[in-house]
Amino acid sequence: MTSSAIFKILSIGLASSFVMVGVAQAGSANGVWKRSNGAHIKVFNCGGGLGMKVIKSPSPKKVGKTIMCGAKKTGKNKWKGTLRNLDDGQNYAGYVKLKGSKLTLSGCVLGGLICKNDTWSRIR
Repeated sequence: MTSSAIFKILSIGLASSFVMVGVAQAGSANGVWKRSNGAHIKVFNCGGGLGMKVIKSPSPKKVGKTIMCGAKKTGKNKWKGTLRNLDDGQNYAGYVKLKGSKLTLSGCVLGGLICKNDTWSRIR
């Protein structure tokens, strides 16, 4: 086999693996998201579930703070866990829903009767 043929095979294999990574990420909430207030939140695997950490914020004291860790999958592209509100220091029932390039986070009280939602856009 010539070096040219080996190069083509390696190139095809490498391109295929990039396509597969892109497909795997498309259905994942993991990545960096932009909130409506301009903050950037990193979504990652944490404590056996979904986690969220502030990586950029209009309020510098919030950077580096984890707002969710260990949220469990409840359905296709849906998670539920404890959400930490960095403004009031309270914990709430947190619901996460991924739809395309949008992620909606809901913080709820009274068993989900009263919720506040924020829809984020994927940055990467």
